[in-house]
Amino acid sequence: MDGAYKMVKQNFNGNGVDTTSTENNQLKIYAGNVMMYVLTNSSQDVSAFAVGKFSIDSGKLIENILYNATENLQSTDVFADTVNIGKNDTGYVQTASKLVSDKGQIKITETYRSTAANTTSILDGIWKQVSSYALRGNDTIKHNDVEYKAFYAGNFSYGDYYADSAQQKATGISYGTFSIDSSNNLTETINVSTWPELIDKTFVLTITKNGNDSFTQTAVNVTGDKEISVYERVK
Repeated sequence: MDGAYKMVKQNFNGNGVDTTSTENNQLKIYAGNVMMYVLTNSSQDVSAFAVGKFSIDSGKLIENILYNATENLQSTDVFADTVNIGKNDTGYVQTASKLVSDKGQIKITETYRSTAANTTSILDGIWKQVSSYALRGNDTIKHNDVEYKAFYAGNFSYGDYYADSAQQKATGISYGTFSIDSSNNLTETINVSTWPELIDKTFVLTITKNGNDSFTQTAVNVTGDKEISVYERVK
């Protein structure tokens, strides 16, 4: 199941409902026994992400979600989601159990396309931000957001639960492609984002590995502050 998969479409069927949607921009990354998905829907102004562990048993994918955030809400309540999966040449198809809606029980079928390249990197996996701060002159400004990042086979994503300029809680996500050179310069190109101004932008970050299960990311933001974030691997 290891890979990066972009949702192509969702089909809702049952009790007089038969409709297909392509509005959700979602990327799921599976690496080892951990997973992360990020999702944004600009027409509904919704962004969300979740991180957890997964296993496969007899054609069923079981995702045990450890953290999730949607808009102004976050949760660390652990819950499991079980779906049927069928792998194919381009990715996989996921069929949810019958779900209750205002029209009764609806079956949701989601089609995913593999976007993984034939590359590996030292960052492949899911990472939790454990420290983040900005250096502005002689001042150190600590950030209190909750952020996760995922990397796999040339694809990356991140989800951020943060306070906006009005100090209201919000969720934002981005995903795209990445590469890392021999000097540990990380280049990220954003294809999809909650923030329209980031789409199609490329950022170069400096990575310092702190062993196999931690790294420090350094960047300079638009105001000239040096942004430093430390991440630990989710296991």
